[in-house]
Amino acid sequence: MTGKTHLAVGTATALCITYPADLKELGLCIIVSSIGSVVSDVDVKSSESRKDLNRITIISVVLLFALMFAEFIFDLGITKNFNRESGWFRFILGFFSFIAVCTFGKYQPHRSFMHSIPALAILTAIVYFMYPLLAPYFFISMLSHIFIDLFNKKRVKLFYPIKKGICFRLCPADGKVNDVLCFAGTIASIFFLILAICHILKWF
Repeated sequence: MTGKTHLAVGTATALCITYPADLKELGLCIIVSSIGSVVSDVDVKSSESRKDLNRITIISVVLLFALMFAEFIFDLGITKNFNRESGWFRFILGFFSFIAVCTFGKYQPHRSFMHSIPALAILTAIVYFMYPLLAPYFFISMLSHIFIDLFNKKRVKLFYPIKKGICFRLCPADGKVNDVLCFAGTIASIFFLILAICHILKWF
């Protein structure tokens, strides 16, 4: 599937399953799920896929700065929770470990290591080490990426380094099914976002 589809489906899935309880969790969920939903594609080779990945990375960075600004202005409680649950040493060490794993995955064949259960487990463990609150959002969104790629015609090496891959061969990666999933994921993301905001603001 394309990057936009993974972003839409991954974010919708994370919002639906985790159901953020406050603005802090909602902001973190959107940012982390947007990263988790596309990180598997660091191993893509096509220029179009690279452009999609770059755009999503830029969006994630902008959202992160917006959340930091909101934390500064409205005191959402992110800093207090972060200091209680983690710390800058753990976060920085985890960040560089995360980059190292992704760099290794970048130079592996597409849909091999970065689409595998070992990569999912390693990266989720690193995110948990960095800041435990982020781990569920990351795990769900990355898992959604791997899962919907199984429906394509290119094999996914779920149990890397075992060479044999798995795929259902039901649809091409950029065909009509991809378009439907992208549309449905976008609508679902908006729906669950509105639902979460209404719940947080106690509108119902």
